[in-house]
Amino acid sequence: MIYSMERSELVSLARRELVVKFIGAEMILGLYRTDPEVVRKILPKPLKPHTEPLVFAFVAQYPETNLGLTYNEGGLIVLATYKGELGGYCLSMPVTDDMAMVGGRELVGFPKKIAEEISLTRDGERMTGRVVRKGHEIMNLSCELAEPASLADFSRYVPAVTDLDGKQALNMVSFLFNYTFRPDLMGFYYVPRMIRLVTLFRPREGMMKGPGDILMNSSPYDPLGEVPVRSVELLAHGVWDNDILLGRVAARTWNVARFLPHAFWKTDIFYNMPDGIESFDWGEKLARWRQIRRY
Repeated sequence: MIYSMERSELVSLARRELVVKFIGAEMILGLYRTDPEVVRKILPKPLKPHTEPLVFAFVAQYPETNLGLTYNEGGLIVLATYKGELGGYCLSMPVTDDMAMVGGRELVGFPKKIAEEISLTRDGERMTGRVVRKGHEIMNLSCELAEPASLADFSRYVPAVTDLDGKQALNMVSFLFNYTFRPDLMGFYYVPRMIRLVTLFRPREGMMKGPGDILMNSSPYDPLGEVPVRSVELLAHGVWDNDILLGRVAARTWNVARFLPHAFWKTDIFYNMPDGIESFDWGEKLARWRQIRRY
């Protein structure tokens, strides 16, 4: 391939596995309760709050995937429902690999950004997961590995199903939003789509759980602290084999103006911009836009 695939290469690409596999994923997972009013504010339509204001957080190391990538990842996911189905609305997903960022963000809408440190460390019986981005620790999960954990600890919150290999797994549905701004910044290329994506989480033996802490901190670029931790429901550490299945468009956000407040946090460039609101004039702005269009 020299910037143009041969037919044989295209055929080989088409024959690839349809499931993205994460083999031997080491993860520390936490579930916490936050404020109901926070959940109501941050969920875009057509999502609705779950009956309880619960949030999943995780830090993971992926030593092997069928994409040829190895990387680390963190995540912050608010439980939500769509047409009665339970799922999660992802608020943040820092990663350590650019291809993992592009694939997850551009294809299905995971809000992935590059972080300089995503780590899992063990000190005796205490496991800690950290995410550091742009010099700020935005996520810290620590768990005392006190007793064995099982799939049943998680299936109280996320349904368990039989996976593609006939084994028990968690059925985590993600509700993601896929959209692209026009190059002139006058709206979107198309009506934003809500993507439904399923990840099957299958734990290996040896998972442990225990008491610990979940810390969410805000930086000028990552406002994770705006989803406060009110009580920790579950903390566990273990190794998982995870399958991401093909996504599909589940809904369209026809009211673009209502979706707009939720559309800017996938990038840093809209943070820390000069305010300038006191001298803002729509007529002047439109005239400037027309002037630019002449070039």
